[in-house]
Amino acid sequence: MTLSIRQATSEDITAVLNLWQRAAGPSALVDEANDIERLLDTPASPLLVADDGGALVGSIIAAWDGWRGNLYRLAVVPEARSRGVGTRLVRAAETALATHGCRRVTALVHLELGDAGPFWARVGYDHDAEVGRFVRNLV
Repeated sequence: MTLSIRQATSEDITAVLNLWQRAAGPSALVDEANDIERLLDTPASPLLVADDGGALVGSIIAAWDGWRGNLYRLAVVPEARSRGVGTRLVRAAETALATHGCRRVTALVHLELGDAGPFWARVGYDHDAEVGRFVRNLV
């Protein structure tokens, strides 16, 4: 595996959507190409991808709102899991957020995906069972 972590480009949009459908679970079904295009135009919130010789095997969004950092869409294709891809993506996202002065990061985690909770604990995140998430689609 010759893995590099880099910022996604517009040429990656289709591959990112395919990656999310394969690896991110049912919540990825609401995303479309124009959503990713808008994200790519937001420099303070990069979409990072794990590139293995031209094939995208992972992704993470490092969102910065000027106050806190939020990590979304950590996704790694099944055949690349347990190889450090997820950890490298998280660390790269943390570094990107830290360059903006970010001091605290929240990760949105799909807890129904069996390995997700234990992964985040292994990379140093505490599960906050007191804070819930309410979601509403605007379109």
